[in-house]
Amino acid sequence: MTKEWSIKLFLQINKLLFLTFKLLPIRKKMTFICDFGDNARYTIKALNDKGFKNIIVLKTTKCQEDFSDLDVHEVLSFDYQDSYAYIKGIYHLATSSKVIVDNYFPILSTLPNNPRTECIQLWHAAGAIKKFALSDPSIAYRSPSAINRFRDVYERMDKIVVGSEAMSKVFRLAFHKAPDAFLRTGIPRTDFYFDEETIAATKRQFLESYPIIDGKKVVLYAPTFRDFELQQQKIPLNFKRIVQELGADYHILIKLHPAVAQSFTLIDDERITILENTVAIHEVLTVTDFLISDYSSIPYEFAFFNKPQIFYPYDIEQYAMSRGFWSDYASMVPGPVVDSDDELIHTILHLDFDLRIIEDFSEKWNTYSHGTSSQNLASYLLQKS
Repeated sequence: MTKEWSIKLFLQINKLLFLTFKLLPIRKKMTFICDFGDNARYTIKALNDKGFKNIIVLKTTKCQEDFSDLDVHEVLSFDYQDSYAYIKGIYHLATSSKVIVDNYFPILSTLPNNPRTECIQLWHAAGAIKKFALSDPSIAYRSPSAINRFRDVYERMDKIVVGSEAMSKVFRLAFHKAPDAFLRTGIPRTDFYFDEETIAATKRQFLESYPIIDGKKVVLYAPTFRDFELQQQKIPLNFKRIVQELGADYHILIKLHPAVAQSFTLIDDERITILENTVAIHEVLTVTDFLISDYSSIPYEFAFFNKPQIFYPYDIEQYAMSRGFWSDYASMVPGPVVDSDDELIHTILHLDFDLRIIEDFSEKWNTYSHGTSSQNLASYLLQKS
């Protein structure tokens, strides 16, 4: 209860600041709030290419993206502990013609509803297996004031960028949005997967950083986070046994979700590499031959490579109860579902995959992402400013 009152007090202070700055005129500028930043980076680059530079970036403490090479007016720390930068950030939000966000931000519940300011959600995932937002079963345990705040935040989002009709249907349920609330421009950061030259350069750089994987068949294990394991994730897979059974030609990379504070416990085997949270997932995918995941959104982007995917939901019954899935799990994922290390090993060694399923999966979830998504979104933003 104390936490809820603290949030309400903090948001009331924000509301007073917004009311003050609301007296100032709206200007033709765009302010991004970034928890992730990769979609923002691609969008800002496209805006720069079209000659627009009046851009403000508000980086939260979670955001690891570097915008220093882009032509923006200002990059600010969006952390209330830096009071000057935070208040300046509120000023920019209150006086921008466009506010673009890439996650759930409670501050949106206090953003003035000015018809001259359009708020656009540039979500950080191209698809979704698990439920979230207002469809998350755990919302039933939140207070009425918290639920009202969630609704206020989602209501303030005027438009949501999507890469497919499948994802727009998910957002309609998760955010309670109308059918006309979507920008079908494609996901900006997916432009990367259509740039063969950049992919090749990224792969070369990754192999220079991790030469031990060169010439190996790379197996990437990339699970999503668990709500009660954000400090350190407990994973029951026996990676040493798995890599031993796979043989000398294989190397396992482990990449945890960036929301997990600590990386995985070190494993004493030269054929297993644990990647830091700061390593960008799109870089890792360029060297990946087999993806192992569970409820993550990574499969939606790895599908661009049309390579094998395996799903190892070791806690599926518990996860289904606590978070829930949009439909039957096995029918949603584009690859075999395994429930033991032995089955995982067998699937990889016997190449038990049907790549046509991945093609269909990508066509369904990446419908509008064809390599021009950043330019498409930038054109919309400039047209409507």
